[in-house]
Amino acid sequence: MKDFKKIYKKLGIKKNDKIYLASNILNLLAKYRKKNFDPNLIIDDLVNIVSKDGFISIPTFSWDFCQKKKFDYFKTIPKTGSLGKLSLERKDFIRSKNPIHSFSLFGKNKSRIAKLKHYSSFDKDSPFGYLINNKGKMLLIGIDYKFAMTFVHVAEEECLVDYRYFKTFKGIYVDKNENSKKYKAKFYVRNLKLVRQSLINKKFDKILMKKKILKKINYKGVLFTIIDINPMYKLFLDDIKNNKGMIYPDYY
Repeated sequence: MKDFKKIYKKLGIKKNDKIYLASNILNLLAKYRKKNFDPNLIIDDLVNIVSKDGFISIPTFSWDFCQKKKFDYFKTIPKTGSLGKLSLERKDFIRSKNPIHSFSLFGKNKSRIAKLKHYSSFDKDSPFGYLINNKGKMLLIGIDYKFAMTFVHVAEEECLVDYRYFKTFKGIYVDKNENSKKYKAKFYVRNLKLVRQSLINKKFDKILMKKKILKKINYKGVLFTIIDINPMYKLFLDDIKNNKGMIYPDYY
């Protein structure tokens, strides 16, 4: 699997696209561990397709700040996969500001989006909102979208579901100029006494595919998925608001 371009193009990714990349590449690395496989290739081929006028965001989330640990713009390690960490080591990507839900960003408008304050992690004035409002696409590699769908939480915040609530976290923030300061960040957290997690019904796949919002390719045992974010997000909102049961809390 040395040429990811072919897979990306089969999924319909093209020049100027705005991509949210979520991944679990452990299986991929295991398959190619004896072939000197460089995971940068996954990012390189995506960069080459969307071009500098496109946009790529890779989650570099960390919950250290929620545990009263300082957030360091350069040193805080992402907890959301090796591609996020790898992208932060590249010169063509920069990190966004939020100390809990930051992103590694490439392409057009990356500097503007990196500066978005969005004190609330899932605020629409965030990288999440940018992708929702600007025809973004979610690319998933090696993982089922139902287990990496942070946009569900954006919809839960917009709908103000009763099993989550706003919580403010305070701590030390070390910015990109290495200046330390006190900082506040708001996060629409789940009620730990009520809910284990938010779930997506497996039947939702058929809904997305019927509406041509989702496309999957299984290449040599590795799952590649592309989803149009805006129509998917509208379905999330409709489902939550009208209790249709596709998006639901996993109560204790």
